[in-house]
Amino acid sequence: MTASDSVPDSVPDSAPVRSALRIHVVSFSGDSGITDYAVSLCRALDALADVTLVTARSYDPARYQVAFRCHRVFRRTLLYPLDLLRFIAYTLREKPDVVLFQSWLKWPLLEAPLIALLRLAGIRTALTVHDLLPHDPRRWSRAFCAAFYRRFERLVVHSDRAAQGLREMGVTTAPLVVPHGIYDIFRLAPLTRADALRQLPQLDADDFTVLFFGHIDVRKGILEFLRASALLRHEPRIKFVVAGGRGGGMPAAVSAELDRYAGAPNVVLHDTQVPFERVQYYFTAAHAVALPYLEGTTSGVIKLAMAFDRPILATDIGDFAETLRDWSGIVLAGADPAAALAQAIVQMRDGYDSYVAELKANGAKYQWPHIAAAHLRYLAA
Repeated sequence: MTASDSVPDSVPDSAPVRSALRIHVVSFSGDSGITDYAVSLCRALDALADVTLVTARSYDPARYQVAFRCHRVFRRTLLYPLDLLRFIAYTLREKPDVVLFQSWLKWPLLEAPLIALLRLAGIRTALTVHDLLPHDPRRWSRAFCAAFYRRFERLVVHSDRAAQGLREMGVTTAPLVVPHGIYDIFRLAPLTRADALRQLPQLDADDFTVLFFGHIDVRKGILEFLRASALLRHEPRIKFVVAGGRGGGMPAAVSAELDRYAGAPNVVLHDTQVPFERVQYYFTAAHAVALPYLEGTTSGVIKLAMAFDRPILATDIGDFAETLRDWSGIVLAGADPAAALAQAIVQMRDGYDSYVAELKANGAKYQWPHIAAAHLRYLAA
């Protein structure tokens, strides 16, 4: 497969033939966005091949309501070097056909020689590149990441832009380009907006609600989101909802600015970690989801919005614009993201019915059975 390969637009009616390929999907974290992705992929792959999720002790399959095989090996970061050796011993003992890493585990320079060891043992290695570079990259990050990516026989990316980024880094492996699937694992029960609003009493039925969801970070445009709320403070019935925990490393000035918006009449600030089972309430209550990111390659939040059939407002970062070619929403344009977001929100509110109508026509290729089948063909080739 090459970078031009993609997920088919339709699923054949006949049941897929189960492959004998044994695949280990590896996620260092047991309770993060990467875990959500790994679980979603494993759930779909489990119908097609012999799959095992290798992850952290913190992973709870009951949370996701899944029953595929898992092996919990990783613990706290402090124990990472020891756990890495335990992981290698387990993998060499089990000898799967393919090990598919979900990004680097912790420190790429330490992991790279161990990837080579797996290859020497006859185990095929693959890597999902969720982000081309670490957030807040250093001067040497590009060279280090490129060297790490070259260790793998297979690479998976989520957009043509990411594939181009690999080529620009000098990585010659032809990747599988496959979209990040929607996060339907968060839809735990059928809900109406009225059901969701009962859980979020600060919102009214007549509010046009725009959601900023996930870990609160400057690079994700949280300040631009809140500044847009200030620009629209006189617009009737538009509410800005922030739902997600603040990072411990947030600069004091940024934290202080967030606090200034806490009492604004058009802002609902829930700046704590959102429990898994409550995610559905925020997305069901929202009319639209905003991703005014300043930096990044992809985001699970955009696939959460898709899972809950919500239109999206996003900057032209990473794979966002490519996703919005297939989904209802607005790509923000202009030098001032806050002003662009404010303008786009009013535009979407005034024509909301047309944005909702678009949701029904697209998105088949973001379904996990398509994505798992593309993975299997690529990994088996």
